[in-house]
Amino acid sequence: MPKKKNPITDPTGEKAAAQATQEADKRVRERLRARFVNNQPPTQLQETVKKIADTTKNIGDTTKTVTTAIGTVTNSIGNVAESIGIAPTGKTAQTIKSHNAYGGLSLSTFEPQNFLANDLFQDSSTLPRTSKLEADAIVESIQEKRQTLRVVGANLDLNTDVLKTGVKSEKMTQAAIDYGIAKVNTDTKLTQFETAEVQYEIGLTKLDQTHEKLVHEQVTLEGLRNETDQRKRFWQEKYALGESRIKQVQLAKYQLDAKIGAIEVEGEAAE
Repeated sequence: MPKKKNPITDPTGEKAAAQATQEADKRVRERLRARFVNNQPPTQLQETVKKIADTTKNIGDTTKTVTTAIGTVTNSIGNVAESIGIAPTGKTAQTIKSHNAYGGLSLSTFEPQNFLANDLFQDSSTLPRTSKLEADAIVESIQEKRQTLRVVGANLDLNTDVLKTGVKSEKMTQAAIDYGIAKVNTDTKLTQFETAEVQYEIGLTKLDQTHEKLVHEQVTLEGLRNETDQRKRFWQEKYALGESRIKQVQLAKYQLDAKIGAIEVEGEAAE
C-alpha cells in the first residue's frame, strides 16, 4: 500500500507512489519465482556449465587424485571440487574434496528469458496475472513475515549477549576459584614458615643441650686432670715414705752393727 505523503520531503506524493510501485513489483517477482522456478527450462548458461561438468567428470574417472598446487575445478552444476595445497613430491596425493557452491541451499532464481513478451503488440508474456488487491495482500503478508524475522533476530541477539555475559560470569567464578586457591597456598606457605621457625627453635634447643654436654665433658676432663695430679703426688709421697723407711732400716742396721762392734770390743778388752 502507498505510504502517506510527507509535507516536507514528498509534498506531491510522487516519491511514495514510486516506492510503492517498486515494492509491488518486487512482491510480484517473489511470487512468480516461487510459482515457476521448478518449471523453468535450462538456460544456455546452465547447459554450458553442465557440459563443463561432464568433461570434468570424464577426466576425474581417469585421475582420482590431484598432485598440483592449490586450484579448483567444476565437476557438476553448483558444485566445486577443490584440492588443498600440497607439495608435488611424487609420493603424496591429495584426494579431491567436493563442496556445494551454495552451502547445500537450493536457490530460486528469476530467468527473464522465460517471461519476455515475444509479441510486443500482444499480451504475450507468460507472467501470471495478479490483481492490485491480491498483490497488496501478498506484499503485506511478506512484510509481516519480515517483521517476525526482526523479532527472531532481536531474540537471537539477546540470547547471544546473555551467553556472552554468562561466559564473563564463568570467567569471574574461575578467577574467584583461582583467588581461593592462592589464599590456600598462602596459608600453606605460612604453615611452612611457622614449621621452619619451630624447627629452628628445636635446633637451638639441641645446640644448648650439646653445649651443656660439652661443659659436662670439660668438667670431667678437669676432674681427671686434677685426679692425675693427685695420683702423681700420692705416688710421690708413697715413694718418699718407702725411701724414708729404707733409710731408717739402714740407720737401725748401722746402729745395731755399731752396738755389736762395741760389745765385741769391750769383750776383747775384758779378756
